[in-house]
Amino acid sequence: MRRLTGPFGFALAFLVLASSVHSADEPFDYFHYRPKDHVLGDVHPYFHKGECFLYSLKPKTYDVALSRSKDLVNWTPAPVKMLPIKLGEWKSPYFVLGVLHDPMSNLFRSFYTYGRTGLVASSTSKDLVNWSIAPQDYSIPAAENYVKRRDPFVFWIPERNEYGCVMCTTTNAKTGSVTFTTSPDLRKWSTPVELINPGNTGDFECPQMFRLGDRWYLLASLFDRGVGQPSYWTGPKPEGPWPAARTGVLDGKDLCAAQLGFDNGTPVLFGWIPNVAAAANNGKQYWGGHLALPREVHALKDGTLGTRLHPGVAKQLAGKPAYYLATHTIDATPQVLDGQWGRSSLEVKLTMPKDVREVRFAFEPLGEVVLNRTERSLAIRDRDGKAGTKLTVDLPDDKPLPLRIVVDGDIVEVFLNDRYSLAARLIRTRDVTRLSFGTAGGSARMDELQIVKIAGANTKP
Repeated sequence: MRRLTGPFGFALAFLVLASSVHSADEPFDYFHYRPKDHVLGDVHPYFHKGECFLYSLKPKTYDVALSRSKDLVNWTPAPVKMLPIKLGEWKSPYFVLGVLHDPMSNLFRSFYTYGRTGLVASSTSKDLVNWSIAPQDYSIPAAENYVKRRDPFVFWIPERNEYGCVMCTTTNAKTGSVTFTTSPDLRKWSTPVELINPGNTGDFECPQMFRLGDRWYLLASLFDRGVGQPSYWTGPKPEGPWPAARTGVLDGKDLCAAQLGFDNGTPVLFGWIPNVAAAANNGKQYWGGHLALPREVHALKDGTLGTRLHPGVAKQLAGKPAYYLATHTIDATPQVLDGQWGRSSLEVKLTMPKDVREVRFAFEPLGEVVLNRTERSLAIRDRDGKAGTKLTVDLPDDKPLPLRIVVDGDIVEVFLNDRYSLAARLIRTRDVTRLSFGTAGGSARMDELQIVKIAGANTKP
């Protein structure tokens, strides 16, 4: 039976569910998706007829892989048929990355770069499965004065009745920038112009431009000893003007190479969580890992962006609670639930009065989730108390904040107030056997706390 300590008392009822303990060396059947034979590299989602086609890259070889899903939780690896290069065709090999539906030809197209000068070639498909290389005239010429050009994203601009393309570039001064070019027909392209060049950053990665309401947004990851966290900028139109300083971020450094797919017009954010925590990999980011839980992206009244767990994924996390509490006050004395919490989803409405400096949810011995009013931060920390990743957040006084924490082995994801999300990979030694709640500086209230055991890919809770 689970042991309950602290002022909760014995008036609470539990449902006792079996759960095995996993050591760090044992295979762990994650709820988060990863193909069985390789880590998941840079992902490029495309929604079509109620299904998500997730193109990704394999490690080392960077071959293209495809996974398909109708619920964004259960994914099926699927073959990508790359038709053989014929004699006289101009580039080999070719790739499928981000996908554009071209209304003029009724074909799906994908664009990618060759070489550091950034020649952009393309591939085409009628069904998203069978692909062939596009003719040479469907390409974007290489450009001078750049050390690197890569990660092209081609999109349609309705008000201009033409296509646009944003691309990551590095100048001869070795500063990162994003350039923009347009085309009426995907053949003739305008001279690229710089949209953003702060002059003090490393490479940009995986840019995308999209419109929500009356604003345009540019999403990209900034390279900082790794792929970096998803950042965004806002502008009045695709050609700008765009501010050099980013408007905000959509997650932390462990949501890597973030990319959007558009589900009936709603942007859904995807990215990979490194397969090994940086702290366990000599401080270096591991390339590739598990797919983060997809998030919906939405515009707030002030034009900034918020994220929330995709409602379809939230339904997959629902179930019969292993633990439920209608309402309770927590304070500086940690209150403990013993049990097996290494694969669980915790939901609560949390109210933090002004005098509460901090609220902690500890999943021992893995780590903890901390909301700090003084720092205005949401953090996921390793068991040694160091922040695995951190995000600046607003924490309103005396207002119930919807909070969800998903623990899946050594993966922790947090969703706060339908506005913030944060993912991290922590160092895992064994399964979580103790969950505790506590505060600093005052008492907080928890309403409708429930914890649901979640299943791995091939197991049931």
